[in-house]
Amino acid sequence: MRLTLFFFSIIFFFSCETTESQVIKNIDSQQFFKKINKKNGIIIDVRTPEEFHSGHIKEATNINFYDKDFIDKLQIVSKNLPIYIYCRSGGRSSLAATKMEALGFTMVYNLSRGIEAWCSDGYHTIKSHAVEHIVPPAFSNLEVDNFLDSNDIVLLVFSTEWCVPCKKMIPIIQEIKKENTKIDVLFLDADENKQLMKSYEIQAVPGFIVFKYSKEFFRHTGVISKEELLVRLK
Repeated sequence: MRLTLFFFSIIFFFSCETTESQVIKNIDSQQFFKKINKKNGIIIDVRTPEEFHSGHIKEATNINFYDKDFIDKLQIVSKNLPIYIYCRSGGRSSLAATKMEALGFTMVYNLSRGIEAWCSDGYHTIKSHAVEHIVPPAFSNLEVDNFLDSNDIVLLVFSTEWCVPCKKMIPIIQEIKKENTKIDVLFLDADENKQLMKSYEIQAVPGFIVFKYSKEFFRHTGVISKEELLVRLK
């Protein structure tokens, strides 16, 4: 009888150990601050836009947990990078982290007790203003094909308005375009061009594809340096 109970105890112990998520880590403000300062991941604020603009962590991307397209937006966030997620007090971010684990994210750090704890622990937030939403153009496959056929060197840029890494890349792309008149750039908003995302097999934003004489030459997902991108464009 004692031997049977011993084996059941061992089984119970290991089953409990394996149910603990290997992807989601709940961390306090100090740990969160240290990790986001490594600048090797993406910070996501899952509060409403109103909450976000009233004060948020610097360089955070706002993806509203209550939006009907919340999962669609998560789908195009890079899954192989560390994700640092937070909300007001930890409830929404915990639920979001669970959804992210199911979607295949590999590292999710959830801020315990949310931005309330962040502020009470003395860490800073910044305020921002809501920007008028302008619907970006949607393109057909034929239109993109014609653009590729009409230009020798083309850079397709897949991005979104709400993606902070995408925003960081815009001035770099604009500089490249300004300094290299032989390079043509086509910006494609991922939210408005979902069919093109599928056609070109873009899994996350920002996404870049270089075409030379209508043939794919190079592709990259995520932030990339101006120097590396120029090498691929020449």
